[in-house]
This record gives sequence, structure tokens and C-alpha cells, in this order.
Amino acid sequence: MKRCPACQRTYEDDSLAFCLEDGSTLVSEGSAASDLPATLIIADPRLTNPVRPETAPVAPVQPRPPQPYTQPQPAWSPMQQPQMYPMISPRQGRGLAITSLICAIAGFLLLVICIALGSAGANPNLLGGIFLLSALIGLVGAVLGIVAVVKAGRDTSPQNSKAMAVVSLVLNCVYLLIVVIILTLGVIANSR
Repeated sequence: MKRCPACQRTYEDDSLAFCLEDGSTLVSEGSAASDLPATLIIADPRLTNPVRPETAPVAPVQPRPPQPYTQPQPAWSPMQQPQMYPMISPRQGRGLAITSLICAIAGFLLLVICIALGSAGANPNLLGGIFLLSALIGLVGAVLGIVAVVKAGRDTSPQNSKAMAVVSLVLNCVYLLIVVIILTLGVIANSR
């Protein structure tokens, strides 16, 4: 047997789940007390930090009197002195090293032109003039290479041009050595 807890009407049919009058959930007649959850009574919480009379503030804090207005400091000062950076000297000897390298390349090119024209049977006076011009360019390139090495040696920056100056000096010296060897072979060949 089931009973409606709202209207107290009882029903004989155990297959019903809801009251036909108000739609409340039906409860079994024998388990009325067991269907309801038990009510828990919780005690009042205890105070973990009670205010003691001796620590309670005695008087309210008086507000501070207003301060006179002071102008804030600017983010920049208009009279700031310009910052002086150390002067970076231009790279010494770089132009001389490049010129010396160009002279070495030009000397080698003129030597190749002399060899090519000589094998083609060109005028010997023209070949001699081109050969002497290339020797003179090689000599000027060697002098410029020496000056560039000396000037680049004074430059202490990590990007100095000392390596280029040394390479151009070596190329010009190798070219002058080749010129001396060719001149010596020419003199030996003409003396026979």
C-alpha cells in the first residue's frame, strides 16, 4: 500500500509511483520514516581569532591634513647636456689595401695579355711596353701594400684591413718575382 505525503490519500495499487490528485511521489506505507533523510544539526562555528578588549582600537585614526601641491618631476630634463661619444677613427689603410690589390690583379692581367699577344706573334715593342707597364703597376702596388700594412697595424679595431693589406702585398711581391724571373730568362735567351 502507498500513501501520498501531501494529501494523505492511500492507494492499493503498488505499481503507482505518483499521486493521481496532486502528482506528488508516493511513499510506501511501512517505510515512511526511512524515506525521509535525517536532519543534521550543526553546532555554531567557534571563533578562531576573537577580538580581545585590550587589543581593540581605542580611538579612530585621524586623517592627515592635506599637503600642499608639489609639481612632479618631468620625465626628461630640458637642459640635459648632449652625450659625447668617442670619435671612431676611420679604418686606416683600407683604401690603400684595396688599391694595392687592384694593382696586383691588373699586373697579372697585363702579364696574361703579354703572354697571349706574344704567342700570337704581335709587335715586340708593344709587348715590351705592356710588360714594363705591368711591372711598374706591380711595383706601385707593392709600395702601396707596404704602406697599407703599416697603417692597418696601427688600427686596433677588430674589423681592420690588415689581412687584405697583407694579401695584396704578397700578391704584388709574387708578381714582381715572376717579372724578375721572366726578365732574367729574356736576358739569358738574348745573350746566346
